[in-house]
Parts: sequence; structure tokens; C-alpha cells
Amino acid sequence: MEGKSKKAAVFVIIALVAAIGAGGGYYYKRLKDTKLREALEVNTIYNGITINGKDVGGLTKDEALELLKNELVYPMQNQVVTVLNEEESYNIKFDELGAEYDIDTAVDTAYEAARSGTLKDRYKLYEDIQNNGLEINLDIAYDEQKVNEKIEELDGIISREAKDSVMKRENGAFVITDEEIGYELDTERTKDSVVEILKTGKSGETKAFCEETLPKITKEENEMSTDLLGTFYTKYSGGPGLGRNINLDVGCKNIDGTILMPGEIFSMNESLGPQTYENGYRNAAVIVNGKIEDGLAGGVCQITTTLYNAVVRAELEIVERKNHSLAVAYVPLGHDAAIAGDYTDMKFKNNTEYPIYVEAYAVDGKLVTSIYGHETRSAGRTVELETVYMSSIPKPAEKVTENPELPEGERIVTYEGKVGHKVSTYKLVYENGKLLSREWFSDSVYKPVADEVSVGTKIADEVDVTGESIAGENGNIVSENGNDFDTASTQGGVTVQGSGSIFE
Repeated sequence: MEGKSKKAAVFVIIALVAAIGAGGGYYYKRLKDTKLREALEVNTIYNGITINGKDVGGLTKDEALELLKNELVYPMQNQVVTVLNEEESYNIKFDELGAEYDIDTAVDTAYEAARSGTLKDRYKLYEDIQNNGLEINLDIAYDEQKVNEKIEELDGIISREAKDSVMKRENGAFVITDEEIGYELDTERTKDSVVEILKTGKSGETKAFCEETLPKITKEENEMSTDLLGTFYTKYSGGPGLGRNINLDVGCKNIDGTILMPGEIFSMNESLGPQTYENGYRNAAVIVNGKIEDGLAGGVCQITTTLYNAVVRAELEIVERKNHSLAVAYVPLGHDAAIAGDYTDMKFKNNTEYPIYVEAYAVDGKLVTSIYGHETRSAGRTVELETVYMSSIPKPAEKVTENPELPEGERIVTYEGKVGHKVSTYKLVYENGKLLSREWFSDSVYKPVADEVSVGTKIADEVDVTGESIAGENGNIVSENGNDFDTASTQGGVTVQGSGSIFE
């Protein structure tokens, strides 16, 4: 009996000890959780956390924001990117590029560190921060458009076009300027370099990345292009106020000083510019459908012809040339060149390795064109054109128009047509006066033009002696007082009105 009592007591004691042990573990856990919460549940950023090297541990979010504004934001706005270009430098402030730190997000990130998950997980992160620290890096944001605008502004300042050497003739001599190398800013490389400095948050320097651009024409090339390769002149008459002579002056000024680079093609129509009144051209005689009429810019064909002959003597490549429809008075048949609208042009190519300079002027009745370049031909070489007459082309049948105002049978030539011509032109090359070669150069056909005749169809009336008109004995109309009316001169029964040389 006693033995049983002792065993029961032991069980009670064991149970009591177990109960006390269980209660103590629970109490210890509650005590531990309370200490964890006391450590974690604070309204400040945990110690050990830094933002861009600035210690924000123990600070509230507002305190952290104020600290970062004073130590990061405000100082950063005064930083500059310095772009260097040769001896020049250009400063761009960070705030001009819209640079800014996103400190609100950074402070929120710092504050939320170790504040999510289970208490145990949070405390584990918390202890890691205490022992090892946590650095939050801030990136600088910038305004892409503002950066692009600043780079474009730099481009406008730094980039410059290469300048060709310029040559012109003044008072019979060439004046030649120096060429200038150009620079083109590599905007992408320069922008990337500026942004890299911007991201550091501190002032820095970068060079302007540029590419050199070379001029097309150097002074040396121009100095080697002053030899007279070919020249030609034609004559004109009349005063300076004459429409045709005004056109010669305007046209010459438009082509004078033209520089043609190797391989380039000269177009007379393009060089003369739009042949309008606004561009200085005036009315003068032009050839239209085989007739001489009044038209705008009459006379520019003489400039074209004169230049064509200079080009031939310079032995440049003729690309396009057409003769006039009628013979002109200022050069022999086969030596002329016409232009008209956008369908007839005179073109030549600079087939040399150096620039070609075109000179043209009209003064004191003399129209002069000259071609300058680099002479590679032998000394004493000259070129001429020779015309070989092939055949004439008869006039077409006359164009007859009935005129009821003329007496029946009377004929008046209202327009005297032209006989046509076929010619071949040969290029003759001489050296020191000796003929070296004679080669076919071109064919020209000048169209015939029909006579235009007006034939009378009026039948003479018989009248009485009261004073009404009657038919005269010779068939002419007589006036009431018996005198003949004034008429044009009559040759062989055919009246001729107007003729003369053609200038166009």
C-alpha cells in the first residue's frame, strides 16, 4: 500500500514539473517576441541603411528626405558637364538637363527594408542589416528631350561646313581664297558621354566627338586651274537700254564665275536661270517656228553659241548641242548652239582632273566667253571649226492666204521664207600653225521656210462720174480725186514687205 502511494507521488511531481516547464517555454517565447517587436516596430529607418553613402539609419522618412535634399539634390543641381572642343569649352548645368534624384522612392525603399514577412524572417533581415549594412543606390533621372535639345544646340555651335576655296576674276586677274576644313559633331557619341557624367552626380569633362569634313575645292587646286583653255567672242550692236543687250548682260552675269568640278556637267538653261521678267530678262527678237518674233529673253542664244565655241576650243566634252532652226548672223553655219524652254539645251562636261572656271561678259559690242582650267595640252595647240556646205534645201510651197481687201489678182509677199541648208562641221587642230588633225565634229540642218503670200480677191466696182470709186486703167484702186493709194514697193508684180538678217 505504501509502495503504491510513493509511485503516485512521483507521477504527480513529474507532471507538475512538466507543466511548469511547458509554462516557462511559453513565457520565454512571449518574452522573445516582445523584444523582437520592440526592435522592429519603430517609426524610423533601421540603423545600418545608407542611401548613396548617406546614413539614414534612425531617421524618420521626412528627416531622411531633408537630409538627401541638402546633401544630394541641391549640390547635384549645381554640377556641370564641360564639353571640350579644341580651345573652346561649353558648360551645361545638370538642372538644364532636367537631372534629379528619385529620393522619395529611395526613402520608401529604405524604410520598408525588413518590414515584411514573418517576425522571425524580419528579425533575421534586421540583424543582417545591423551586422552588414544595406546600401541603396540612387540613379539620376534626366529629361531626354532637354538633353537632345542641348546636344542640338552644341551641334549648331561646334559643327560648321567646310568652305571651298573661292576663285574669281577681278580686273583681269584671279583672286583665290583659302579653303577651310569643316567639323560635324557626332551627336550620339557626345550625348552618351554627357549622360555618363550626368549619372555620376558630379561635375565632369568630356570632349566633343567630331568628324572632319573636307572642302571640295582647295586653294592649291584653284591655283592650278587658272590657265586659259579656250576663248571666243561674238559681236552685237545697239545701245545698253536695248532689250536684247540687257538680256546679254543679265545672261552673262548669271554664268560668269561658274565653277565646274571634274566630272560635273554644265547646263546652259540651268545656269541662265528662269528666263523671266522678274529675273531681269526683257523682250527681244527670238526664232519661233521659223520666224523672228518678239519674245522674252531674246539674245541668250548668242551667249550659248559664244560659250559653245569657247568650250570647243578648250576641248571639253560636248554633251548636248542643237543648231538653230534658222541661220544666225553672228557665227558661220554649223558653229551655233541654241537653247529653248526645257527641251533644247547646251551642255558640256568637265572631263579634266581639275576645276573649270567659266568667264562671260558683254561690253562695248563684244560678247566674250572664256574657259579656264589646268592646261595639259602641248604649247602652241589651237582648235578651230570648219564648215563644209553639203546642200541647200528648197523652200516649201508658198503659203497663200486670200485677202478680200486687195484687188483681185494682186499678190503681196507678207513673209519672205528662207532656203534651208545642210552643213557638216569639222574640228581642226593646229600646233604652232601646223595642221595636226581634221575630224568630223557635227552636222547641222537649217530648215527651209515657205514664203507667205496674200492674194487679193476683191472685184473692182464700176461707178459713175458722181465721185464714187471706179477701176483705174492699170488695175490699181484710185481715190476719188484720181490719185493712187500709197502701196508697198512692187517687184515683178509681187509686193515684198520686210526681210533682213536674223539675230536671236
